[in-house]
Amino acid sequence: MKKFLYIVTTVILILFISLAVVSRYSGTGIRVTDGRYLGYSESTDEWLFIGYQNKRVEHDGPYVFVNSNKPLALRVESNEQSINNVTKSPVHGELLVTVDNKNQTQFKVPLRYSYPRSKLNYSTTESVLAISDIEGNFDATVNILAANGVIDTSLNWSFGKGHLVLVGDMVDRGTNVVPTLWLLYKLEAEARKAGGNLHYILGNHERYLLDGRTKSVAKKYFGTYRATNMTQRQLWSEETVLGRWLRTKPVLLKINDVLYVHGGISPEVLDKKPTLKFIDNLAKESFVTTGTIVKNIEGHILHSSEGLLFYRGLAKDMSHYGLGKKASESHIEQILTIYDAKKIAIGHTLTNHISFDFNDNVIRVDVDHAAGASEALLIENHAVYRVDLKGQKLPLIQIEGSE
Repeated sequence: MKKFLYIVTTVILILFISLAVVSRYSGTGIRVTDGRYLGYSESTDEWLFIGYQNKRVEHDGPYVFVNSNKPLALRVESNEQSINNVTKSPVHGELLVTVDNKNQTQFKVPLRYSYPRSKLNYSTTESVLAISDIEGNFDATVNILAANGVIDTSLNWSFGKGHLVLVGDMVDRGTNVVPTLWLLYKLEAEARKAGGNLHYILGNHERYLLDGRTKSVAKKYFGTYRATNMTQRQLWSEETVLGRWLRTKPVLLKINDVLYVHGGISPEVLDKKPTLKFIDNLAKESFVTTGTIVKNIEGHILHSSEGLLFYRGLAKDMSHYGLGKKASESHIEQILTIYDAKKIAIGHTLTNHISFDFNDNVIRVDVDHAAGASEALLIENHAVYRVDLKGQKLPLIQIEGSE
């Protein structure tokens, strides 16, 4: 028995040393749970045993924690003398936000403490502008909104009684997730004061953010987690202002005769004929960080591969992934009939331009903002346009292969 244990121990030790040598000379390790790292990190020149990499953070935050209505702002910043300095300061009604961009843009945000859930069905004669999949790109957000009269040069709402619709995935990948959300948070209040509205529809990456899943975050955020000794899940919990605010947002919304959803409505979901209210109640229960919520069960209306956050069948054939064929015309007609709508606007699946499919009944809104190809959907006086970074009104592009 002793000999057996000796052999096993020796083999494990040899494997460990071999992996360490490979890690050191290849400069790579293993990304494990919630972004922690195992092995040698060449980019930060350190050995880690299930820890966060010490990535440099120029600006991140503020993450505002609320304790008995006494908000505390947490920031991470670097300078020439030291990196990733963490500061905590009380917030007295207004918050200063610094953007991690070339100009280090700054703006102020008045805090609110009440976030009622959104209405789910709106009727308006005003203009509606929709964008999706900004993915933490602050400059792209500002550029497309400013070009089309939604905000002015001071980053204030200038769209009057118009409606701005964010069709999910405003977070992840980019390096300015926090400032982007603070800007949208600020614009929401300004829009309502002007008689307009900002509608934020949750996508699958908002789910990742709130759940603490780091598969798509920019690497700088690992520096934030390391410096603050907090996980993504903690930084976006219900104890934070932005965490609370995001958790009040819907996943399906109707404005006039257009349905807005990030992923799509699959046949499996439609068979259940869920109402807007039923879906919203499900969303309210599904984004909590306490309790035991099973997110990936088969057939879940929100979180399965056929769910509203993930389904791609309104945009493409996914059968080669085992996720079903592209939806049929009859399925689109069923959706429109059940929800008394004429069109469905979706994000989630990238296209070169704001486009239409299924006889103009499905509008694709996800374009490559990071590559400078920003466009938005504009609905004005019952006419539908795509608008660009010059503010030009252009016809929608027909998806290749659609009829």
